[in-house]
Amino acid sequence: MGPTIYSRFKTFAELTPDRPAIIDERSCVNYSGLDRMVDTLISRFPSFIPARVGVVMDHGVEMTASLLAINKAGAAFVAVEPDYPPERLVRFLTENGVDFVITQEKYASLVSAFTRLIVGQAVISDPALHPLPDRSNPDRAAYILYSTSPSGFPMGIMVGNRQVIAMADRFGKTFNITPDDVLLQYSSCTMNIFIEETFGTLLNGACLAIPSAATRNDPEALIHFADDQYVSIISGYPYLLHELNKMKSLPLTLRTVISGGEQLSPTSINHLLEQITVYNTYGPAEATVFSTCYCCNEGYSLSSGNYPIGRPLDGVEIMLLDDDLQPVADGQEGEICIAGTGVAESFTGDHRTEMLPRLTSLTDGTRIVRTGDIGIRLEDGNLAYTRRKDTEVNILGRRVVTSEVERTILASGEVKECIVVHYPDEKGSDYLVAYVVPASRSFSLSWLKNSMAQYLPHYMIPEFFVLLRQLPLTESGSVNSQALPIVLKDAEAV
Repeated sequence: MGPTIYSRFKTFAELTPDRPAIIDERSCVNYSGLDRMVDTLISRFPSFIPARVGVVMDHGVEMTASLLAINKAGAAFVAVEPDYPPERLVRFLTENGVDFVITQEKYASLVSAFTRLIVGQAVISDPALHPLPDRSNPDRAAYILYSTSPSGFPMGIMVGNRQVIAMADRFGKTFNITPDDVLLQYSSCTMNIFIEETFGTLLNGACLAIPSAATRNDPEALIHFADDQYVSIISGYPYLLHELNKMKSLPLTLRTVISGGEQLSPTSINHLLEQITVYNTYGPAEATVFSTCYCCNEGYSLSSGNYPIGRPLDGVEIMLLDDDLQPVADGQEGEICIAGTGVAESFTGDHRTEMLPRLTSLTDGTRIVRTGDIGIRLEDGNLAYTRRKDTEVNILGRRVVTSEVERTILASGEVKECIVVHYPDEKGSDYLVAYVVPASRSFSLSWLKNSMAQYLPHYMIPEFFVLLRQLPLTESGSVNSQALPIVLKDAEAV
């Protein structure tokens, strides 16, 4: 029938039971101990055979054990960070119909509308508990990742066990992951790379090192943690690599850094290249984390100032297609479309129908992901990302649809008209600028931002707001974005 996330993990729990599986700042658990924690958690589930289970927890041993327990029970996890705006958090869990939510006491009030399983700081395994049946199935969904529809409404990307297993296989092969490796778990659980970090590690028999939230937010502390835990591989977004690039010294055991989610420029990694191997990867959540890879140490940058995204990995096919899903001519731009073992199952939520065109089939029956990214195939066969087709942008590695930000600004009542635009800074990282026409003379920016924070996470609130008497329009009556004043941001600005 094929392996699942849990059955692949169980293989290592049996082959290497005493090897460390997870290290956080409070504890360390080996593979067999983590497996016992999984059974203990399942025995406490308030629903015997759940379909979807929410997870609102701090990152650590208990959270990771919960994800594995959900998979062993045959369900899909729906993970949301506790610091998400409450309305956004509850809405996502509600739209996905979770049977219950696994959380911690300090976050219990956030999910009071749901049946809850409250987990303490330590899951004490019951030695008398017999191993519970493995209900996981390769054809079932493994997780639902938070995303946003084109019109800016929350929705989920549903990914199956088969896709995660294929991702773990290509991750292990591409980066030569062995049980001796220790990988850092840095990313938010609502981000694509979290899946790579967690299951790319545990499904290859390696060790996952998980820092606390305070450590993750302090680059110096993060490096000390990575050094203390003998971290050998770090995967993250370019802004993390930019911080690593400024460090005077790196962990002695660090051998590889992997970038993804945004364009990568040489200035962000010039010092890293002198010390370790750096890869640039590409792949949307709908294709299960990453689909292409490019080794920057042996490569070159483009005239755009960024690296190519590389070539497709095993089990992945990349096509550049036009609007009619026909191949473009050599050297021409086309939409990056992905086929193969990583293509997601479907979408979830009230606005999922908006996203269905992204998962479609060609005339020969090949199922593809239409990424909305425009790219070009270079003469040497590598791919280069050039631009987006729509208003979607990545901010600090998170997917942002500017129409959602605009709708939230207008809903405040403080603004009559607005448009949100993204620009790249000197390092190529995008930032948001909101151009607003106030509804009255009593306009208050602080009130507007506080209102937005009730629903939007911090990275979706524009860094700059520009007041205008009116928005410039084209002859057809649409907003003329070319006539807007450009707000420049220094790449080092905070």
